[in-house]
Amino acid sequence: MSTQLAKTSLNLVDPETASQPIKDALALLPLINVFRAMANAETLYPYFGKYMLQLFRPMELDKALERMIVLHVAKRSDCVYAWRQNVVVGHSVGVTDQQIVALEAGNIKANCFSEAEQSVFSFTDEVMDLIEATDETYAAVKKNFSDRAITEMLYVIGTYMLVVRVLRTGRVPLDDEPAASPQ
Repeated sequence: MSTQLAKTSLNLVDPETASQPIKDALALLPLINVFRAMANAETLYPYFGKYMLQLFRPMELDKALERMIVLHVAKRSDCVYAWRQNVVVGHSVGVTDQQIVALEAGNIKANCFSEAEQSVFSFTDEVMDLIEATDETYAAVKKNFSDRAITEMLYVIGTYMLVVRVLRTGRVPLDDEPAASPQ
């Protein structure tokens, strides 16, 4: 994964000097560089911070599978920051070392993944690459997941596609240490 950063990057918003809405939004999640960079969008970040916090709360989609989707998006997007941060979060919700190693290798068909999980990774690939999943891949996901869970998957995939683009294009530097999960 790419680790070299350009000298120019997005400003990291300082919560001490930020407007009150940004200060409040930054207080919702760990104070890490990705959120400090995203807070530059003062019109959007207060809402986005609340939305991101919701992604760490219980959903129908299993927390471990959700984080594995995030890790898969990070790996496919060659985003060291998102990968490194979400390995920590993944561990906190039960993603195993074997699963992390397989995802890092791009081995979405590894036997440490269930057939349902493998279908989700194929679904994620097609959503990222084709914008919409093929009928075959959609049917495989639909076999194991409700419409609610599939829609949650789409939110997670799309959200982290945005996050990795902010991280990479914004040249956001790694934090000294990854943060723990906010939940």
